[in-house]
Amino acid sequence: MKEQDIASELIDIRLQFGLDFVGIATAIAADGQKEIRWKYVAGNRNNRYQKIVLQVGKGIAGSVWRTARPMISGNLNQDRDAPLQEYPIALTENLASIIAVPIMSGGAVIGVMLGGYRKVTQIKDAMATDFQMIADKMQQSLLAVKE
Repeated sequence: MKEQDIASELIDIRLQFGLDFVGIATAIAADGQKEIRWKYVAGNRNNRYQKIVLQVGKGIAGSVWRTARPMISGNLNQDRDAPLQEYPIALTENLASIIAVPIMSGGAVIGVMLGGYRKVTQIKDAMATDFQMIADKMQQSLLAVKE
């Protein structure tokens, strides 16, 4: 499994769900602190996502990482607790609706998969379930790249 394989899987996922953006954030240990970065993306508008560095608990990926729970928003401008500046990936990619799910391995979060729409879009429960199932399958791909 190569990093390009993950990138092409993301393109398939993007098309399958009709998403504008799909990304996977993984952790990098830096100076004893865990940094979360967007490592694999499809449908990005620019490369600014590469500069985003989050701590656990910060941003969309950091929140999902900390809680190990999905984060779903049909309209980020209305139904968020934090200002949009707290979600740099949503800002850089101009996302209006998101679904973010944890990628787990052995009870620990090893990544966060985010799908986003640039227009306000209703995210149905069935989609959330399917998206989580695909994220679970991505776990093997992520572990294979790390080996």
